[in-house]
Parts: sequence; C-alpha cells; structure tokens
Amino acid sequence: MTSHLPELAKNLVRGAFMELYLTPKPGLVDLCDCGAHPELSVPRMEASLKIVSLYLMDLCDAVLSGEDLAARVRLGVAAERAVQRAVGTSCHKGYIFLGGLVLCASACAPGRDEASLRASIAGLAELFFEHGEPGSAHRVRNRFQGGGIREEALAGLPSLFDEALPVYRRELAEGGNRGSAVFAMMGRLMQTVEDSTTLRSGGRSGLKTVREDGRLLERMVAQRDDFLSFLAQRNAHYVSRSLTMGGVAGLLALALAWLSHTGELEAA
Repeated sequence: MTSHLPELAKNLVRGAFMELYLTPKPGLVDLCDCGAHPELSVPRMEASLKIVSLYLMDLCDAVLSGEDLAARVRLGVAAERAVQRAVGTSCHKGYIFLGGLVLCASACAPGRDEASLRASIAGLAELFFEHGEPGSAHRVRNRFQGGGIREEALAGLPSLFDEALPVYRRELAEGGNRGSAVFAMMGRLMQTVEDSTTLRSGGRSGLKTVREDGRLLERMVAQRDDFLSFLAQRNAHYVSRSLTMGGVAGLLALALAWLSHTGELEAA
C-alpha cells in the first residue's frame, strides 16, 4: 500500500512548482511580479520549494520506516524553520502542512482511491489537531469566525475533492484544455476556500472580493472569454490593497500535484 509514496512525494513537489509558475495570479507571486508580497520573488519561492522538496522526501522515508506522528510533525516544523531562515518569511507553511498531510494519509489509502484518501486525511487531521494548531491560524480563525485550514483538513479537504478536481475534469469534458481547466480550478478555489491569508490581509471584505472574482473567473473560462487579461487587471487591484490568497495557492498546488499523480495532467 506504500509503494506509491515516493512518486506521490515527487508529484507534491511538482504541483508546488507548477502553482508558482502559473501566471497571472492576483496578489500572488508569479512570473510577472511578486503580487502583494514585496518581500518575495520567484527565486525566493524556488529556494523555499527546494527546502519543501527535501522535507517531503524525508517525510516519505519516515512514513516508510514507520516513524510515529510526532516524528513526522517534527520534520514539518524543522522545514518551516529552515524556510524562515533561508527566505526570511514563512511562505509555503500551509503547503508543508497540506503536502505532509496528504503524503502521510496516502500510506493508509489504496493507490489513487480518493474516497479512502479523504477518510484517511480526516482521521489523521483529527489526531494532529488534538495537540492544538498553529497560533496565528488559531487567532485568525477566532477573529473572523472562519474554519480555515483546520476545518478543511478535518473534513477531508472538500475544496480539493468536491470543488477543484471536479471543475478540472468538467472543463476538459466540455472541450477545454489543460490551461483553461487549471484556471477554472483556481476560480472555484477562490470561491470556496476560507483563506486565512486573505482574512489577515483584507478581512471579510477582502474574502468577499476574492470570492466574487473567483465566480467571474470560472464563468469567463466556461464562456471562453479573455480571463488572462481579467486576472492581470485584478492583480493590480490586489496589490493596491495588499490582498493575497495563500490558502487558495496551497490547495491549487495540491490539486495540480494530485492530477499529476493520477496522470490526468499528462492525459490533457
């Protein structure tokens, strides 16, 4: 049941790099600019992802060797600290958690069975959150009465399995291509993710903006409108408001990783 883990770890890395290079993304680092993150750049994000890559490979080894949850969590904490030292900020903190959660949960789920994986993710998240949750995430959740990454994980990542992946598959079935399907996924995630980074940077009004833009983006993709120009224009607005959506980015990277793992990206 664990023979697929090394390949999944590689695809988790691939998905994160694909998300970084996807352009344009309002408020996020991409190949055009740094979005609402003046402290970041593509090279800095790449340096962070190199550390994340090593972490995921080490985590894979830990799972295969039977290390307990506490030891696996220590690897994630060490990776977060290494990113902070190397880059000067905690970018990819959410993806360290999400990628690690999916990788560990996949050890108890057969192959690419999404229903089994969801159940495993929810069970593992329950064990993890029994010991608390990161302080900043807890404060944002309490302040804005949002579920955030905690509730997403405890529910088995519904934004991934119920929203992003079905949208990708439907867009392809309706004549789209891989590029349009990826942006359709981003639009859907913008509508559904209770993004703590958006709440921190823009409050409830910022989250409303992201959700409205997500609905428009998904509609423009379906109607074959010029959604790339729309996203570039919205990026200027997000930058002016210091508005970002790191939670959307993390789940988009996870969706790309899973579609790479299932072979659906290549098939498209």
